Amino acid sequence: MTAERQRLDWLIGTQPPAYESLVDTWQLTISQFRQFGHSFEVARSQARLAAVLRAGGRVAEARSLIDAARDVARRLDATPLLVELGLIGPVGSRDRPDKSRAGESLTPREHEILVLVAQGRSNAEIGRQLFISTKTVSVHVSNILAKLGAGGRTEAASLARDLGLLG
Repeated sequence: MTAERQRLDWLIGTQPPAYESLVDTWQLTISQFRQFGHSFEVARSQARLAAVLRAGGRVAEARSLIDAARDVARRLDATPLLVELGLIGPVGSRDRPDKSRAGESLTPREHEILVLVAQGRSNAEIGRQLFISTKTVSVHVSNILAKLGAGGRTEAASLARDLGLLG
């Protein structure tokens, strides 16, 4: 319960716990469920920890947890957990190049474009609003995805909200 409460506070930004405290709490939760042999709860907790790690730029650690949790979710036919894992991001290193730029800071222009992406605007709409070409917007969006470690626009918007980048 402590882990879920901290996760909720972290997600909505009300009295969010320190990042390392949140990581430690989820690691302890995983350990405790392992002791009791609750494989589903271990996998679900791994998914929650993976989301936290990924948001903190610890993508390789997150991938490892996602892979482990996905194996259990498939074995148990736990569709809601598989959906949750899909929202966190790609399964393993084969899905994303090792030359990840995750953790790099966004430029002011990239931040401006990220806000518009999160509003659901297309590249063409963003280009018209900012008086730049659609191709330039596309390059900025690609850079944003790489820097956030996101697999797509929706994931980038979700990560940006989680990281407090949208205001």
